Amino acid sequence: MGYFAPFENVQYKFGGADNALTIFQNVSAYADILDTFKESFQHYLTYTVLDGDRPDVISAKLYDDPKYYWTFYLMNDHVRRRGWPLGYNQLLEKTTAAYPNTTLVFRTDDDGVPHVGHPTSSSDLVKIFGVGSLVEGTQSGATGTVIRKNLDLGQIVISNSTGNWINGETVKFDRIIQNPLSLTDPDSVVPYPDITLFENARLKSSSLEIYSAHHYENANGEWVDIDVGSENQSSLIKEVTLFEHHTVKNDELRTIKVLKAGAIRAVHRAFIEHMTG
Repeated sequence: MGYFAPFENVQYKFGGADNALTIFQNVSAYADILDTFKESFQHYLTYTVLDGDRPDVISAKLYDDPKYYWTFYLMNDHVRRRGWPLGYNQLLEKTTAAYPNTTLVFRTDDDGVPHVGHPTSSSDLVKIFGVGSLVEGTQSGATGTVIRKNLDLGQIVISNSTGNWINGETVKFDRIIQNPLSLTDPDSVVPYPDITLFENARLKSSSLEIYSAHHYENANGEWVDIDVGSENQSSLIKEVTLFEHHTVKNDELRTIKVLKAGAIRAVHRAFIEHMTG
């Protein structure tokens, strides 16, 4: 039996007022049968979801029947809200699709390359490499377009990256090369507010966006700020990448409550009776 099988049919109007009523299952119905069970340790066990463990597979493993898969969602609020944990390959594919760009990291301390176009070296990325800037590595010839800046992490995120960036090289932005008309046509300057004609900074590192820093943690696992104006960070501070962060969040979904085998059929019957009136 599927989860929605006992849900009663109701009249429902999809769309605007002119649409006709349609007979449709009342999917908003809710039974609190399992709310009591999930708070009582006498009725449930904990189970760790492994890669490849589908809900129906676990149901068959625990109860010799795949039809009780729906109880896992009602027994576990975190799974109902955020979804079933993904396998490694699924998580990698999803995270790569969400973060498809390239991240460049800068640490602008006293030893960095001055930002030409400003009277003094900036200690951050606020004044340079504005969104829309086409940046280029002076050694590698690699290029990309700035789409976002993470100032707290000393990062710029670029799209359409070409070539292989070299750690330590100078990254530059040249408005004249990007748009020669900017020298003579005032209207062409509009897309570049607050961007000087020439800007450059020394690249600390580059990576695929998915493997760039999401945050930093101390030895106790607490999130901490870093000094983006320094090349050197404390050895006690650990970088956590975007993929590592999403892996941790995904792993949080793996520990679930499951009804004990002796209770599953009674709960199932009570659920059907409640939903069918």
